[in-house]
Amino acid sequence: MRSQDVIEQQYHKAVDALVEKVEKDPYILAAIVAGSFSYAQVWEKSDLDVELIGRDAIRPTQSFFSLVENGVNIHANITPRNAFKQSIESAQQGSFMHSYFSHSTLLFSRDASIQEWYDKNANLNNIGERDKQFQLLNVIAGTLPSLIYAEKQFYVNKDYLTCFLSLLNVVQELARIEVLLNNEIPAREVIQPALRYNSDFFDRVYTDFINREKNEPVLQDALDTINGYLDERQFIFQPVLDYLAEQKTPRSMTELNADLGRGLHNSEGIPEFDEESLDLVCQWLAWKGIVKQVAMPMKLTVKSQIAVEEPAYYYDRTDAKQDQMRLKSDIHAQIQNAVESITDRLEQDRYILAAILTSNLAEDNVWEKTTVQMTLILRDGTKFKQRQFQLIEEGIPIRVQLYTRSDYRKLLDSTLQGSTLHSILAESRVLFSKDSLFSVDGDANFSVGDPSYLCVAERDMHSQLFNAAAMATTILAKAEKWFHLKQDYDYTFLYLTYMVRQLARIEVLKHSETPRRKVIYQALKHNPSFFNTVFTDLIDKPKDEAMLRDALEQVDMYLEDNLQILFKPLLDFLEESGEERTITDIYMHFGKRGLALELACEWLAQKEIIEQFSAPVRLTKDSQTSVEEPAYYFDANNPFL
Repeated sequence: MRSQDVIEQQYHKAVDALVEKVEKDPYILAAIVAGSFSYAQVWEKSDLDVELIGRDAIRPTQSFFSLVENGVNIHANITPRNAFKQSIESAQQGSFMHSYFSHSTLLFSRDASIQEWYDKNANLNNIGERDKQFQLLNVIAGTLPSLIYAEKQFYVNKDYLTCFLSLLNVVQELARIEVLLNNEIPAREVIQPALRYNSDFFDRVYTDFINREKNEPVLQDALDTINGYLDERQFIFQPVLDYLAEQKTPRSMTELNADLGRGLHNSEGIPEFDEESLDLVCQWLAWKGIVKQVAMPMKLTVKSQIAVEEPAYYYDRTDAKQDQMRLKSDIHAQIQNAVESITDRLEQDRYILAAILTSNLAEDNVWEKTTVQMTLILRDGTKFKQRQFQLIEEGIPIRVQLYTRSDYRKLLDSTLQGSTLHSILAESRVLFSKDSLFSVDGDANFSVGDPSYLCVAERDMHSQLFNAAAMATTILAKAEKWFHLKQDYDYTFLYLTYMVRQLARIEVLKHSETPRRKVIYQALKHNPSFFNTVFTDLIDKPKDEAMLRDALEQVDMYLEDNLQILFKPLLDFLEESGEERTITDIYMHFGKRGLALELACEWLAQKEIIEQFSAPVRLTKDSQTSVEEPAYYFDANNPFL
């Protein structure tokens, strides 16, 4: 391997070469580099993330470019000046966009206003109290689904492996909270600064947790510690609690989303907080006994004569208490009764053609924090004010999603086989139907409960394999960086857990099956030797250099051994071409298939499976100067393959 100094010189020369070219283009006003080059360390598999700001009247040939300079791959976005101004000024402080720019470097600017906006907004110390409050609320809303799922796996399913994986997601988000609480804008890797700010907590739920046996007492301690962390920081929910306290009467979720939701929009009117997240925050506070939940009548469509009920919430600061949820033995019967009750009511609404249950409500899969998921199909032409509603029936939360008949038909026809949505549709159950499209004996595109629907057609399988493999190679590069460059073995293992989930999808798709939520168990049945070696055998052991080196090498070999299958669409295209094809040519050929082509090309070039060259490309239709984009050539008869 080359020395780090040599690698960094290569990247600096690549940036200098790009700047020299784009500065000559009068339609490019400024360039910003982000990612590890700007705030951390690059290594030999890093790419560069670059933002190019153009004149307002710019006519870019495309908005995203894959470029190459000095052997370094560059991912560049080109944005008109006013659009850039809007994005950087409207970014909520502490958000991903704010973090992205705050950890970037302005390479050059020939426009004083861009320099001014950048200096004012891309500032690591620029985070106001209000933005911090709403960003904390955003983060906790994204954390709760993983925490609830981890609790369910522990208390209900006794699935300690899945519980552990979900808790790793929770810890990542809690690290973002810890960093924000210390007035720092979170970067992509947040656990390291969180450990500095609160070593006692993060040692317990991360460092020690990763390196111990994952038995019942250890997982119970992690769950208790995490819940204690949130209980001590109830102020994270302050925007919601303040709003409810001011109202002095129960407010329905429709009212909450309309009133409080307006305060959660940025300066451009774009929601920073979606309705489903706000629903879950309120439900969580009710589970904790911090707010009280009641029910209010509502109508799903403009002309519905049948009313359903939605949750409403009330908060009294003098009466608030924390009351931990306890499991009830009869919860399954309560949920079943609630589903039957609301189904009977919905069936009476002449605008609703069908109700489809998309939750698994088996007795061993529900508990007190279960939210029933349901899809309602409406007659074409039916008017409704929103697509999703949070309802409540007999105390059971029910999330419904509304589609017109034609829109749902389009969804069925466009669903990629092997995708998460495909799995959900295949395992759903029709509660009632007034239309043959949604019956078991109805349309051939969608047979509820038919196991054959879980099989994956060849074209869709190749698309899914391609994207899972491209994602796996990206995560592998990050894991290798933290192993070789940082020598942080805990963080290497964390990336390994993300990578294994992609590899499990690959293994399942190779067998023409649809990956489920617990895809690792499916993969273990097909290839126990590999997945035990790179994952399950490592879980309970202290992580060291030798075991992680072996795991990374095994993963690399797995991808190499399967690359002809994984990247078949791309390799077939390049082989049939018989000549160099630019990345633009490749994207034009595959059209709207949504393949992660640049990631796949870059990995295959690193492996010397395909050869990488460069070709000139102009950033705008009016540019007189050009930059370089990668071009690729594949020789299927290469004796070294």
